[in-house]
Amino acid sequence: MFAKRIVVVTIITLLVLSSLWARGLTSLALSTGNDAISLGLGNNQDDGKSFSVRTQTWWDESLGIGAEVSSHTDQKVSKHRYDTLDLFAIYRLSIPFESGWSVTLAPSLGTTLIGSFGLEDAQTLLHSFKKKKPVILPVSTSELAIHPGFGLTASLHRRLGLSDYALSVVTDHRLGWESEIDLALYYEGGKTVSLSGGFHYTKGWSGFPTQYMQEERYNGFYLSSTYDGSLLFTAYRYYLHSGFSYGYIGFDPLAFSRPKTFRSSDLTTIHGLFYESDFNPLRLTAIGKGPLFFEIFYSSGPIADDYRHNIARYSLNYQQVIVANSRYLRPIIELGAGFKRYNVVKAFDTTVVEEIRPAVTIGIGVDLGPKDMWLIANTAYGVRLGLYLTHILGVDTLPATIEAYSRHTKATVLLFGISLVIDHDLSAP
Repeated sequence: MFAKRIVVVTIITLLVLSSLWARGLTSLALSTGNDAISLGLGNNQDDGKSFSVRTQTWWDESLGIGAEVSSHTDQKVSKHRYDTLDLFAIYRLSIPFESGWSVTLAPSLGTTLIGSFGLEDAQTLLHSFKKKKPVILPVSTSELAIHPGFGLTASLHRRLGLSDYALSVVTDHRLGWESEIDLALYYEGGKTVSLSGGFHYTKGWSGFPTQYMQEERYNGFYLSSTYDGSLLFTAYRYYLHSGFSYGYIGFDPLAFSRPKTFRSSDLTTIHGLFYESDFNPLRLTAIGKGPLFFEIFYSSGPIADDYRHNIARYSLNYQQVIVANSRYLRPIIELGAGFKRYNVVKAFDTTVVEEIRPAVTIGIGVDLGPKDMWLIANTAYGVRLGLYLTHILGVDTLPATIEAYSRHTKATVLLFGISLVIDHDLSAP
């Protein structure tokens, strides 16, 4: 009970401090993390770092403080779990040079608390909503442990127009708990979308088998991306060797107070929630310019004891607005082609199915309300209702698996849902 109170008091304290010290406050990021945010890659075992809640504030984009509470589980080997509460403060210093070069240094101080902060109860409640089995595991320690530490991020940047290229090195150490180092190459476009690849190494010092299992899952080469939509933001990382991934989705309420600088769209992103005709849920992520979009529909979850599935459709789509000048209803039609991935794993990492099939799709949608309904900083938000019909070729040749998987292998799939359509003015701050 004491440990749970620490989490609640910490988050409330950070929010109160942010409101009291509002002058110069440039962002207040509130987010949740989950391994279900996978973009359809990997195995998404719903194990490891299962989910988290994070808050972080920045003053004048140089001083940041934050906290993150996370649930860590190991259902495969040690069959234990533990929770962490990370508290950190960062000071970021940028040193510019000629011809668009700059160096950024960001030392940090932090403390990691280890114990049981009630996240098993939260995970059980979340699973009950989704009709999934609870993850009931003994904790690795019943005592609260505190591990102070420090870190440093150093990066070399080269800015060319609206693009930023960077080489980054991140180190972090918590006494008696964990040491980390991360080396990555970054590309960022218009301060909106970034792509990176790198290598992450973690060494644990606690003696917990659960922690050492996390090292195995979250070490090695990775691919990652981030997205900043002023109000909405996301982040994602995928580890190539283990198939584990983790993502964040959150929002910044201070975006509403920033000047509205949006003038025209240079880039459009779409984020939605859709359902198949049998109410199987899927997430939608898409990015495009003009009529062309790269689109991802994905979902995952248990389908039987010891089995999990991952489904993802990747396609290149052409969108055409049918009635562009209507004030309240603007119908669109969409045609696309790509492929669909079918993945089934047993006992968290034994692959049973790994197949790809071609897919074609047609979609219709309607944008609701005035064009550029909500202007937020350098973005314009709108709402779209959509209906997709997809045909997958060759599903009859998929390997026979457990019966519960058959609902995910239909040749024709109907999707309906709602999405946010966000236009970005990349030239505006």
